[in-house]
Amino acid sequence: MHPTLLKSALIVIPNEQLLVNIVRQRVRQLIRGHRPLILTTPGMGFCDVALSEIVAKKLSYEVSPGIKPDASFAPIVNFPNSAPEKKAA
Repeated sequence: MHPTLLKSALIVIPNEQLLVNIVRQRVRQLIRGHRPLILTTPGMGFCDVALSEIVAKKLSYEVSPGIKPDASFAPIVNFPNSAPEKKAA
């Protein structure tokens, strides 16, 4: 995966979690045999193809009505600091 493609894709889709899920789903489709939406060069990986499609605005996403993409993720819960019990060997 090329970092320049990743930076360009983050401009199109600024939410990192959403970008990861879009790329993941598109890579799955490409592995199953779907054709790329852009011209690709030999040796280009599936992840690079998916990111290039996003940068070329050939691939996008829809937001479900009434759901905000940033608020749809579960909050991270910190567990209280408790030392694990160690048993003697």
